[in-house]
Amino acid sequence: MSYHIIDISSEGAVISVKNRQLVCRQKNGETRQLPLEDVGAVIVNSFSVLLHNSFLSAAADAKVAVVICERFRPKSVVLPVQRGGDTMLTRAQIGVSARFADAIWMKTIDAKVSNQFDLLTNLYGGSPRLDAFRVAMKRSDQFKEGNCARVYWDLLSERLAMRKFRRQREGGGFNDLLNYGYGVLVTRVLQKLLAHGLDPMYGVGHVVRERAMPLAYDVMEPFRAAFDWEMLKWVQGRRDAEDAFIADEQFKRMVHGILKRRHPYREAKSVPLEAIIDEVIRSLKRAFLTGKTTEYRPWIRRSSRWDG
Repeated sequence: MSYHIIDISSEGAVISVKNRQLVCRQKNGETRQLPLEDVGAVIVNSFSVLLHNSFLSAAADAKVAVVICERFRPKSVVLPVQRGGDTMLTRAQIGVSARFADAIWMKTIDAKVSNQFDLLTNLYGGSPRLDAFRVAMKRSDQFKEGNCARVYWDLLSERLAMRKFRRQREGGGFNDLLNYGYGVLVTRVLQKLLAHGLDPMYGVGHVVRERAMPLAYDVMEPFRAAFDWEMLKWVQGRRDAEDAFIADEQFKRMVHGILKRRHPYREAKSVPLEAIIDEVIRSLKRAFLTGKTTEYRPWIRRSSRWDG
């Protein structure tokens, strides 16, 4: 069925294939296996994994992509020579109409601002302070994202007693923490896109530029709020500490743990964030292949209980 995305992160693991089973033998001797026909892709995140030639050959026969990462960032993708399915998907991505791309982008932005509003509601309750954001999020023009962002960061910075804060890539302080968090998020999204055969170079909202991955930046937008929430709590818990805005090892461990945090999703009470990312990308893939924007289901949290 080719639907499992396997993430290999254990140090010293050995990956091979036996009797059409993908076999992962870990350093402690524990062995896990899965029918290769049920695997869609394998993401190798560990630096010390040993990949047997039998695995690479069998993966190619089964049309399984292998994504090789360094420090979690994808560095290479090993693809089968027979790439009929991937080629069809890439052609579908390239050939989308401007109307289709705009519809996908607006659904993404609607989800993003909905999650931002959900987070602000958790912080401010039914306060009139949210009225400006509520008005901005109901608009349907090209300025919607920017108008919401101004109110959103004003209210978040107020909660952190940083009234002059401005969200920018080179801003320092809280911006440095956000930049690291978003870097972890976009890297995971990029891994998943490659694993599902989507070409990250062809986006729907972000502008294509050298060494950029527009589709990864597109997909990550609704998930930013989950990282904003954890950054907010991190700084609030260290408000008077000298290292409140330093991305030390403890901070980095916390950030990578955000992907494991569970959130309500569809009918499920709680699902790990990285599993939600995977499902969103699956829905986007269906949208490209069918030409139906209704297939795409970006993450909308729909709950103000971010800690529960």
